[in-house]
This record gives sequence, structure tokens and C-alpha cells, in this order.
Amino acid sequence: MAAIAEDRLVELQGRLLGGYQLLQTLVGIRLRSVTDPESVRHLSWLSDVTAAMELIGRRMTAKGSLDFAGYLDDVAAFWSRACEGRPVRIDVRGQSTLLPDSHLLPLAIITHELISNACRHAFPDDRRGLIAVAFSRAVSGVSLVVRDSGIGAGALTPGEGLSLVQGLVEHLGGSMNIETAPGAGVGVRIRLPLQTTGTH
Repeated sequence: MAAIAEDRLVELQGRLLGGYQLLQTLVGIRLRSVTDPESVRHLSWLSDVTAAMELIGRRMTAKGSLDFAGYLDDVAAFWSRACEGRPVRIDVRGQSTLLPDSHLLPLAIITHELISNACRHAFPDDRRGLIAVAFSRAVSGVSLVVRDSGIGAGALTPGEGLSLVQGLVEHLGGSMNIETAPGAGVGVRIRLPLQTTGTH
């Protein structure tokens, strides 16, 4: 009976991952035919979030405990492929850390969103640069820092991206600080407790 239940779970997990892949394919098809900048922006964001959910989903369906540092390697590889042909390097340093289930998906989306913002806005006109991601245990939780060497304050545009990140950080009872100046890059520092205080 236990073996049947486990097989059924694996089957359902496979279908879920397949659903993420199909959604990304559908969004990609729509992007090829859409020219309105606002529509392109929204569809690109949907593609990014779906990619984050698929990457963390693969880690969550694998056997054994999920180490978030492993997910960071996956997301760095994803965005390195997305930036292929551009002089942008992504460097990830993650301390081996097991997170509660409540943190996994929100933190995956947060990380994906911050790297996406840097890739898309920090290095215009084929500017050379670095995106550095650091993840570590803090005194009472975890710390995530995403910093780029791009154009700085000019890359920060009010919109869904940072608002989404801020909302997820608040949901998890954490704090977010942004450091930037013109020509000096953008650094986003997030601290999250491992006991959530956000409301559902």
C-alpha cells in the first residue's frame, strides 16, 4: 500500500513539473506574437515566476532534504543561459541550509525576481558586469544578498518586481534594504526569520 501511494505521489509530482514546462512553452509562444511593451513585460514576468517554481519544484520532488544552496546553483545556471552572449557573469555563494517548507517557494521567487531585475535592467547597451548572490544563515534566520555592478539607481524602476519581493519578504516576517547610487550598482539585502510571522 505504501509503495502504491509513493508511486502515485511521484506521478503527481511529474505532472506538476510538466505543467510548469507547458506554461512556460505557452508563454514563450505568446511572446513571439506580442509587440505591446506592457504585454511583453507582464508575460516575461510570468515566464520568470514559472521558471522559479519549476526549478524549486524539481528540488522539492527529489529524494532527501532540500538544500537551498543547490537551488541557487540551478537559478544561476538558468540566468547564465539567459544572458548567454552578453558580458554578464553570475556568481553564487550559498551556505548549505535547510529551510522550512513555508520559505522554499517564496524565497525561490524572491531570488529569481532579483536576479531577473539585474539581468534585464542593470547592464544596458551590452555593458559588462557581475551579479553576485550570497545566501547564509544569520543569527535568527537566513540572509540573502543580491548585488550587481550595473548602472545603479537608474536601473530601479517602480513596478511589480520590487513590490512583489517586498510583499513576499513581509509575508515571511522579514526585512529588505536596498543600497544604490548612480553608476554604483544595486544591492538588495534580505533577512528572514525561520519562524514566519506573516499572515495568509
